[in-house]
Amino acid sequence: MIGPLLKREIESTFTVVHSKSTPEELVFICPECGDKSGNRAVNLKTSKTFCWRCNKGKSGKGHFIAWARANGYTFNTDDGHSSTPVDQILVAEEEKSTVIPVLQEVELPKGFIPIARTPKSIYTKLITDMARKKNLDYSDFVEAGVGYSPDDPYWEAYAIFPVREYKMTCYYQGRTYVDTPGETTKRFPSRKYVKWGAGYWVYNIDEVREKQPEIVVVVESILNVLSLRKKLRQLGWDKTIVPVCVFKHSISQVQAAKLFRCKGIKEFCLLFDHDAIDATWKGVSYLTNKLSVTVAEMPQKEGNKKLDPNDDVDAAIEAIEQRKLYTSESAIGHLVSTEGPRFDITSRSLKKQF
Repeated sequence: MIGPLLKREIESTFTVVHSKSTPEELVFICPECGDKSGNRAVNLKTSKTFCWRCNKGKSGKGHFIAWARANGYTFNTDDGHSSTPVDQILVAEEEKSTVIPVLQEVELPKGFIPIARTPKSIYTKLITDMARKKNLDYSDFVEAGVGYSPDDPYWEAYAIFPVREYKMTCYYQGRTYVDTPGETTKRFPSRKYVKWGAGYWVYNIDEVREKQPEIVVVVESILNVLSLRKKLRQLGWDKTIVPVCVFKHSISQVQAAKLFRCKGIKEFCLLFDHDAIDATWKGVSYLTNKLSVTVAEMPQKEGNKKLDPNDDVDAAIEAIEQRKLYTSESAIGHLVSTEGPRFDITSRSLKKQF
């Protein structure tokens, strides 16, 4: 039998056709055949699923969870705890990466000091210089809670960016404030200190929960979020579009589940650099169960050097303007795919353009 929490997760993950559903059965659009009239059903008493159109779903004797797992879906209440509150569910095995962990405060590196507390420190000066190189400034980093750790040799050379959910620090990332040629500029905490890795968190998701925007723009980097947020405020679009960071060129199922639960969102726009765009088009089909998904491609500089929003935030805004709607056909030939909704970047009122 499917419990009430799992039923709620199914309703938030798939597009349920309420006119065909009953108290004993949910009918939704089948992601395998894509028939928009809604032909896949799950029986809430027997937990069995079947699609009347494509005739798929017999694996695991037609059990819904077996079918969902075979298609890449995992629900954090599918382990027999469907009557347990979501915030009390935690699976110990880390390899089950689709389980949403309990939110717990993590300790920032030893001796962490926010730059807001020491504006005249040499560390603050170096970090501010790094911000300017990324077309940001001291105030942007103060708002983000950026700090440093003079007492921890592992983190001493990095500006530390806290990652928060519900105003609680759940993760953090470091960026070097003095670049060394040939060495990575990013640093992530060890699992020894922070159990749940970057794929479990969404940077800036609290702003999504607060503002309930129509569009969430997904980017790779925390710095990209800061640049876009600053520009969107200048344009007066920050209540309609909110950027978030997923730390890589793809959205994990945990990150997607968290975003799906946010209210008001009508569209995910994936904004990544030119090098990652092919992989992006091929890996976002599971997001379309609930919302519209568009893909925006950053242009390349001369000499095929990749460009990101920190290099040219106006180019990022233009890429969002020209975003393309994801369809099954566009995943194969995205260069000629259907364009998504467009809006005028010169307009001060984005709402009027939709």
